[in-house]
Amino acid sequence: MHKILIMSNVKMGDWRQWSVFFFVCWLSVTAGAQGVKFDYLFQEAERQKLARNYAEAIELFDYCRRLEPTSGVVLYELADLYRYVGNDSLSIGMLEEACRLFPDNDWYKNRLVSLYVEHHRNEEALKHVEEMAQRWPEKGEVLMMLLDLYGQKQDYEQMVKVLDKIEVKEGKSEMLSMEKFRLFLQMKDEERAFEEMERLAEEYPNDLRYQVVIGDLYRDAGRKEEALEQFKAVEAKDSVNGALLLSMANYYKGEGEDSLYHIYMRRLLTSKDVDDATRVRMMGVMVHENLAAGSDSVAIMRLFDEVLSQSPEQAELLELKVRYMVTKKMPRTLIKPDLWRMLEMDPENNMARQELLSYAIEENDTVGVVNVCKPAVDYKTEDPVFYYYLGVAYFQQDQLEQAVEAFSGGLEHVEQEGGSNRLKLYTNMYALMGDIYHKLGQDEKAFQAYDSCLVYTKDDAMVLNNYAYYLSLKKKNLGRAEEMSRRANELEPNNGTYMDTYAWVLYQLKRYEEAGVWMDKVVEQMDKDGEEMSDDVLEHIQKINKKNRKKQ
Repeated sequence: MHKILIMSNVKMGDWRQWSVFFFVCWLSVTAGAQGVKFDYLFQEAERQKLARNYAEAIELFDYCRRLEPTSGVVLYELADLYRYVGNDSLSIGMLEEACRLFPDNDWYKNRLVSLYVEHHRNEEALKHVEEMAQRWPEKGEVLMMLLDLYGQKQDYEQMVKVLDKIEVKEGKSEMLSMEKFRLFLQMKDEERAFEEMERLAEEYPNDLRYQVVIGDLYRDAGRKEEALEQFKAVEAKDSVNGALLLSMANYYKGEGEDSLYHIYMRRLLTSKDVDDATRVRMMGVMVHENLAAGSDSVAIMRLFDEVLSQSPEQAELLELKVRYMVTKKMPRTLIKPDLWRMLEMDPENNMARQELLSYAIEENDTVGVVNVCKPAVDYKTEDPVFYYYLGVAYFQQDQLEQAVEAFSGGLEHVEQEGGSNRLKLYTNMYALMGDIYHKLGQDEKAFQAYDSCLVYTKDDAMVLNNYAYYLSLKKKNLGRAEEMSRRANELEPNNGTYMDTYAWVLYQLKRYEEAGVWMDKVVEQMDKDGEEMSDDVLEHIQKINKKNRKKQ
């Protein structure tokens, strides 16, 4: 009698699982009393895997496993599939079984080790890698895995042993020696650290870095005379060596010899042998020390000039100088030229541009504002602040069309949900555009701009006042004008200009008595404020009084 495979978890609606079920049944019937043919099932499982039908592939591979429980390839495939469906515990289980059956198979072990590490099971991973290293002591990838696992365990002694094995296999190298040196320092094993560095110095006699490091080791070990002797020996060979100058500066600083410390720091900072990154970093140290000690700025400014002469295009160094001058509150006349130099090097340096902009604004220098903001707008900066102040400067210079163009560009870059400052920019731009369009005689555009502003801030008193006044001049939508003007006066009840607007709107609504009452308030408020009445206000008083006299 033929054996029939029963699939207990098949759902009636899942046609793919039913197709697998019928396929297995067909194999069971056609394969004779010997059971299902393994090759057919394996090939169908691979096909389902390639089609990403992972559940069906797992079902078929699982049947293959029951047919051949010791098949490593089936276990490996099942491990892969369980990873795809997110069941890492089963995936690990399959690989553990494969490694038990085939302990010499590196492929299985590598995959299992990766999974162990991924799940922070480092001890189990290390056990397998150590076994692999015993069998294949010269395999570089196995040694590197071992080195990494010991590193995660912070087992420095074992790491050194692995490095020794790599060194036997690949030969001595600077990289391996430096790594061992670093490990010896971690282990606080100064003797072996010395030995390793001395071997490097002998191996590479023309590379003075190692001889400098030996001096550093002497210094750290408290053997100061030997350290200084070592440094002086290196200095005799290369007096501008950057590593040496830094080590000697640190040596004299540790000894409290400030004058010699500053001499060597100056030599370090002005040496052509020093890279820019080190120069910037060490100049930062000097600035920090100067500020912390409250020292005079003359020496540090002189040093900045010397250092910048070595690296005139080093933007970070120039920025450090500017920040120092700003912190020390030096005159703007000294700071501005360097800020402009920074912009020449990097037109997109926002720090320099914003600092120059703040100076121009504080000095009410509209030409300066344009000079700072226009280049930023030309290269399409995304910072709307530059568009805004460019527009304001043009507005103050009565260049109205240029102002509208600047504001329009800025509106494209304002993040409406970017916080209160961004929202304020957004509304200010629209408010000013409303005023400009009115000046240009384009009232419909002005009203649209005011409407856009009020969408985001309903209680901007100036916008409410201006919008209401311009509507009253057009004798248009006076009901809304009255509401807006009334609200502006509620927000700022002691503003004579806003009172005048409300009186004029009431006049246009033919509510002359109310207009007269408000006009009296205007006169009283302006007298109180010592404010001179404009021609428009005087005209409003005359017309309102005339209407009220006629009624009498």
